[in-house]
Amino acid sequence: MHLSTSQTAAELGITARQVRRSAASGRIVATKYGASHAFSQRQVQALERTAHRGRNWTDAAQKAALDLLATGATKALSSTERSRLKQRIRTIDVGAMAGQILRGRVSLRRAANDEARSRFAAALASELGLSAGGGLGVLVAQDANRAARRARLGLDDSGDIAVVEGGEEHSKVLEALALYTYGDARECAAATAWLTAAQAAV
Repeated sequence: MHLSTSQTAAELGITARQVRRSAASGRIVATKYGASHAFSQRQVQALERTAHRGRNWTDAAQKAALDLLATGATKALSSTERSRLKQRIRTIDVGAMAGQILRGRVSLRRAANDEARSRFAAALASELGLSAGGGLGVLVAQDANRAARRARLGLDDSGDIAVVEGGEEHSKVLEALALYTYGDARECAAATAWLTAAQAAV
């Protein structure tokens, strides 16, 4: 089911102009029909979960945050910047952190059938206590678009597979962020607990 701009604005508690601005900046994916936009429920949910204020993190800060969450160390920043980022990671809301890190590196796709879909069960699912068969699938790859094309995953703004650009060393963190942002209520809650523990360990 898709929502109009005014329905999306009402759902998010913001103005229609802010929704159009979010679509223009890429913060929410929209399907355009002439001059009108249509928004999938999953995209609206993602924007609601990851809304944040302030400046967007730089690419270096995103990479450093992924390093810190995955391994507890990073060489991407100077020691002063690293200390500031560690403090920010420990205190930031999970949703704001997901919005900062996933910005520009995730797209939703759909597999041709259930058999193809089952190949993308989140590797983190068993660690989170989720069933491997259902829910959101996740594909993390260095060249995400190429990997999605090779797997024959079609672009679908309400799809059930999150394709995330990133390296193998960050795959667990990226999976948890994708499950938090695009997953159902159970996946979101389990990912929140996992990410909160990772933040505290930084």
